[in-house]
Amino acid sequence: MILYHGSKNGIQGAIKPDAGRTACDFGNGFYMGDKPEQPKGLIAPYPNHMFYELECDFEGLRQKEFTSNYESQIDWALYIAYNRQIIDFAGYPDLQKKYQTYNTSYDVIIGLIADDKMTQALNRFYDGILCDRGLIEALQHVRLGRQYVLKTAKSCTGRYIRITKSTTLSEKEKKSIIAENTNRITRMQGLLNQIQTKYRRAQNIKFFDEIIEEWNQP
Repeated sequence: MILYHGSKNGIQGAIKPDAGRTACDFGNGFYMGDKPEQPKGLIAPYPNHMFYELECDFEGLRQKEFTSNYESQIDWALYIAYNRQIIDFAGYPDLQKKYQTYNTSYDVIIGLIADDKMTQALNRFYDGILCDRGLIEALQHVRLGRQYVLKTAKSCTGRYIRITKSTTLSEKEKKSIIAENTNRITRMQGLLNQIQTKYRRAQNIKFFDEIIEEWNQP
C-alpha cells in the first residue's frame, strides 16, 4: 500500500511516532494519508517542505479503524475532541479511559482526515450548532481520503514502512494548491449553512452535549 506524508521541514532522522504535536486528531503519531492532496495542502505554504511517498504493510500490527457507520463516525468525532482537548474529559471518566486506551493499545489508527475544511463542521458540532446527522452528512462531502497514524515505535520500523520517494512542490503547484484550499474552505462554509438549516427542526437528532453524556457509560 502506498501512503503519503507531508512535512513542513522534512523528516529529520528516523520516522518516529512522537515527533509531532500531541493535540492532533488521533493524538501523537506519524500521520499519512491515502491520497496526496491533503498532505500537499498542509505543506504548500512552507519553504522548506518535503513530500513523501511511503510503502506500507501493516499486517501483524494492532489496528483500530473508524468505519462509515453511525456509531463509528460519532466515536471518531469524540476521539478527535479528546485528542484536541475540546473539553475536559476528566468530567467523563469512562470516555476518557476509552480514548486513553485507543492511544496506548494500538499500533495504527485509521479514519477520515479532519483537515481545515472538515474542522469547520467539527467545531460547529462541538459548539452545539450542528447536530449528529448534520455532521455525518457533512462528512459525506469530504473527499480527502483516510489518514493512517502510526502510534508506536514498532509500527515505524522498516518492517512496516519505508520511504520510496521524496520531492518538493513546484511554485506553480504550490500556488494552485493554496488557491484550491481557500476555495474549498469557502465552499464548505456554504454547505454547512445549508445543512444546519436542513436539520434545524428535524426530529430524532442529537447534539454534542447530549451525545457525550449518553456515551459516558461503562
